[in-house]
Amino acid sequence: MTNGAYPRSADDRGRQLELAAQQKELQRFNEIAMAPRPERDDEDVIDLREYWNVLMRRKWTLITVLAVSMVVALLVSFLSTPIYRSTLLLQIEREEGKVLEYQSLTPEETVNAKDFYQTQYELLQSRSLARRVIDQLGLQTSNSFSQEDEASYLAGLIRELKAKISGSDTAQAPQEPDLEELFLENLNVSPVKNSRLVRINYESPDPEEAAAIANAVADNFVNTTLERRFDASSYAKTFLEERIQQVRANLEDSERRLIAYAREREIVNLDDKLDILMQKLKEMSSQLVMAEAQRIEAEAEYQEMAEDDGAGNINVLESPVIQKLKERKAELESEYQEKLRIYKPGYPKMQQLQQQIAEIRQEIAQESASIGNSVRTTFEAKIRQEAKLQMRIGEIKDEILALQDRSTDYQTLKREVDTNRELYDGLLQRMKEIGVAAGIGTNNISIVDAAEVPRLKYKPSLTKNLAIAIALGLFGGVLLAFLFETLDDTVKTSEDVEKRVGAPVLGVIPLSHAKEHGIDEEDMPLLASKDPKSPLAEAFRSLRASLIFSTAEGAPKVMHFTSPSPGEGKTTSATSTAITFAQTGSKVLLIDADLRNPSLHRAFSLHNSSGLTNYLAGDSKAAEIAQPTQVPRLFAITSGPLPPNPVELLSSAKMLDLVSLAADRFDYVIIDGPPVIGLADALVLANLASATLFVVESGGTRASPLEGSIKRLRAANAVILGAVLEKFGRGGSGYGYGYSYDYHYTYNYGGGAEEAALPKQAST
Repeated sequence: MTNGAYPRSADDRGRQLELAAQQKELQRFNEIAMAPRPERDDEDVIDLREYWNVLMRRKWTLITVLAVSMVVALLVSFLSTPIYRSTLLLQIEREEGKVLEYQSLTPEETVNAKDFYQTQYELLQSRSLARRVIDQLGLQTSNSFSQEDEASYLAGLIRELKAKISGSDTAQAPQEPDLEELFLENLNVSPVKNSRLVRINYESPDPEEAAAIANAVADNFVNTTLERRFDASSYAKTFLEERIQQVRANLEDSERRLIAYAREREIVNLDDKLDILMQKLKEMSSQLVMAEAQRIEAEAEYQEMAEDDGAGNINVLESPVIQKLKERKAELESEYQEKLRIYKPGYPKMQQLQQQIAEIRQEIAQESASIGNSVRTTFEAKIRQEAKLQMRIGEIKDEILALQDRSTDYQTLKREVDTNRELYDGLLQRMKEIGVAAGIGTNNISIVDAAEVPRLKYKPSLTKNLAIAIALGLFGGVLLAFLFETLDDTVKTSEDVEKRVGAPVLGVIPLSHAKEHGIDEEDMPLLASKDPKSPLAEAFRSLRASLIFSTAEGAPKVMHFTSPSPGEGKTTSATSTAITFAQTGSKVLLIDADLRNPSLHRAFSLHNSSGLTNYLAGDSKAAEIAQPTQVPRLFAITSGPLPPNPVELLSSAKMLDLVSLAADRFDYVIIDGPPVIGLADALVLANLASATLFVVESGGTRASPLEGSIKRLRAANAVILGAVLEKFGRGGSGYGYGYSYDYHYTYNYGGGAEEAALPKQAST
């Protein structure tokens, strides 16, 4: 059921059934249009072309900032007082040139000389040095300082005025200008990289004064360095004399206590005795190691002898006596075996041989026992030797510990004497060195090139100021351009439109201008017919192709064109789309449903005395209000006289009948509707159409109205098939074909000469 249409008869119920069927088709289109689309995976990629497009869109901002910067640079260059710079080259060595190889009294730098040189640079810019130069040259009366004093005095007055305004109780009278600060502001210390040289620069409006001050700074720096060293030498000498007297008294007292202690304990030389004992301990420890090894060897041999009764002992096996006895035994046993073949064992000769073999066996056993007793004796001797060595080592250690106990106090007193003597000798030597070095005026600072009177001004430099102005202007211009671009919330690209509309961009229409094609402004909607080769016509043919492939059944039969606000090109889009469909041989009906500010009759030069309002509010037939156009197969229904109640007419049942009849009689029906802009007209038309095409002006449509319009359309169950990006290529979009046109939308209810009186039914 459409808004504002209520069933009054059986025909109305039939129309409701038709409307329900149409709503199902609209929902299907909506599902297709709102299908999720794959997200781009390159959102984080930096697009340099987009940055370039931003700069091109904001080029006048960039040019303006750059021009202002250059003008300011020129004014500063030609109006500023010329300043001259005089430069002096100074060499600073890490150590002063030494006539004598004595250590310096001032702290010497470490291997890293960074701290040393940084100290020298700060001394060159110290207030005390500045005051010496000011007093020496009498700069208090200098004209250059007077001018700067004036500025400083004014600054002091401003600070005083601010203090009074803020109500501070600490307000005081303006202080006298600080000459040291003014001096140091014009002084520049510039170290030469990778060298021991430093440049002293001084800037002044007077070139002769600049050279004199630079030379005076170097001379006074050298003099102050020598003065600090001389003062350090005098102080060190006085300090050392007092310290030497105290250390001498301590040395004499420690020597007396050492002698008294040695006499009391009868100590002559502890070091020699301790060395002898340590040598003995070392030798006895070596012998103990050897005795322990020998004892382990004898013990192993003894255990082996005890386990197998000495039969397998190497001493037994290698004994010459046992070997001879075994040989004799073997001979007798062999002789016994041979005679056993002849004689019986009881034969006297055989018994004699048996007795001899038994005697030899007894001798072998006795010899083995003797060797075993020898091994045991050796093992026991080694044990006793090891025990005696351990005992002796213990005795030596006791003697060493006792000697160390007795010498502890002695060594303490001796160390105290040695320490006092070394300290006394060092202080005495240092005092002698200071006495010799105090009269030597060597210095580690020397002037390489004295400052000369400059002939050319140092600043203002026109080239330098222009270079800085160009750099700052470009930076500021780019920054301001991107700031304006960030604050600009208009949509410019198809990506912006897709993100905010939630539907694809079906066509991108370039910006064109009527003058470029030799036609009037009113004829711009017909450019696709008048100039088929134009970029605008090509773009709408591309839109037509996108519509054909937008659904499985092809382009929707009834299409509704709308936009967020007036003047965004929806009439041009609707008219040109209808022309491109008609050019393919399709029969197309174009309906001007903008009953508040119609424009279709002007585009096609048609009369508007009878149109859509006559059909909706009167008795006109549909065939009577449809007019042929100069484009073959394209028919148009103009708005007719403007009614006071457009939304009621558009939501009536007759409007639904008209759309249904047109869909049956024509291949395509295109409705040029009004903008959304908070009214209900576009919502009603969106429900009558199969699909809605949302027209967005590139660089003209703002994000907030766009999103609000889409939200209203979706709340009304409108099928947003896609968007059309119009006027792409204008100053805000960064792309185009080089064409431009102006399309104005005057939104009012107003009347005119061509607005005829409505039928009576229109006012009911």
